[in-house]
Amino acid sequence: MRTIKIRFVKTKNANYHLQRKGWFGRWKDIGYSVDMGYGGFYMIYTAKTKEELLDEVLDKHYQVCKNHVEIIEYPTIKIY
Repeated sequence: MRTIKIRFVKTKNANYHLQRKGWFGRWKDIGYSVDMGYGGFYMIYTAKTKEELLDEVLDKHYQVCKNHVEIIEYPTIKIY
């Protein structure tokens, strides 16, 4: 069973995005790269609710089900 350490970040416009705990205790945003052919950028997964966001990240980024992963959730931070 895999263990994932995450925390939610609530932004000004009432959206959430997700961060994971990486090497040396640093928090990194979870997202995906978009390549336009002439340049690319990094998109962060966002959603209106925590449940929608967690389902999307587990499905698209980690490609696992909730039953096969242990999630350790750290306190939510708010960005004003």
